[in-house]
Amino acid sequence: MNGSRLEALVHIVTSPSAVRQNLEKAVARAGIEVEKLVLEPLAAAESVLTDDDKEYGCAVVNMGSEITSLMIFGRGAVQHTAVFPFGGMLFTRDIATGLRVSIPEADKIKHQHGCVASFLIGEDERQELIEIESFGRSERRELSKEILCDIMQPRAVELMQHIAKELREAKAQVSGGVFLTGGASLVRGMPEIAEQIFDAPTRVGYIEPTYFGGLVEEVQSPAFATACGLALRSMHTQLRHGGREDRSSVRKVADWFGNFRDKFK
Repeated sequence: MNGSRLEALVHIVTSPSAVRQNLEKAVARAGIEVEKLVLEPLAAAESVLTDDDKEYGCAVVNMGSEITSLMIFGRGAVQHTAVFPFGGMLFTRDIATGLRVSIPEADKIKHQHGCVASFLIGEDERQELIEIESFGRSERRELSKEILCDIMQPRAVELMQHIAKELREAKAQVSGGVFLTGGASLVRGMPEIAEQIFDAPTRVGYIEPTYFGGLVEEVQSPAFATACGLALRSMHTQLRHGGREDRSSVRKVADWFGNFRDKFK
C-alpha cells in the first residue's frame, strides 16, 4: 500500500516561558548545564514503569512537597496529564496548626509517626504516646498516635478525591493500577487510602531494578523516582544518538552516578 497522508494524535503539555527560563538560569548559576527539560511525572514514570505497564494502562501520581502531578498511560503512550497545587507540605502545616508546633517539628512528626489510615493502627498503637515540643516553649508534652491520625487522614482523603475526580473526567482505563511516587507517598497508609478512593490497585512506585543494576539499593525509594528517571532518560537519549560527543555525555551520567554512590558509602 502507498500512503498519501500521515496523521498523528499528539499529547502537548505547555508551560509559561518565564518559568522555564528562570529554572534554567537557576540551574546554570549552580554551575550545571541544562541538557533538556522533562516533565516531572514523565521522568518519574521512566524509572518506575515497564513497557507492559504503559501498554496495559496505568497512572503515575507524583507527590512532591508543594506540587502533585498525574500522568495516565495507555497503549504505550501518555493519554492525560494534570498538575495540582498541593503536596505533602499540607500535612506538615495541618500538624503544625493542630498541635501548635513549629514547621520543622511538624515535619519530623509526620515522617516518624504519621499515618493517614486509621484502620492500619491497632488498639495498642492508638494509645501509644508521642513526645512533642510546643512552638515557642521549652516544655514537652505527649500526644497519642490516634489524634495524629485524626489530623492527617481527612487531608489525605481530600487530596486523593481531587485526583480521583481528574481520573474520572479523563475517562481513561487504568487496569494496571496507580503508582504513587515522590516523597509524600512514603507517608504510612497513603496507598491504602488512595486504593479505596481510586477503586483501582494502588501501590508505591519503586525504582525498576532492571534499569539501575548495582545502584538500585541506594536509590530504592519513590522519593528518587524523578531524579533517577531524568538520568535514565538522558542516558537513553545519548545512546540512541551515538557519536563521540554523546558518548562523553553518557560518561558524565556515569560519573554522576558514581559520585552519588560514594556519598552512601
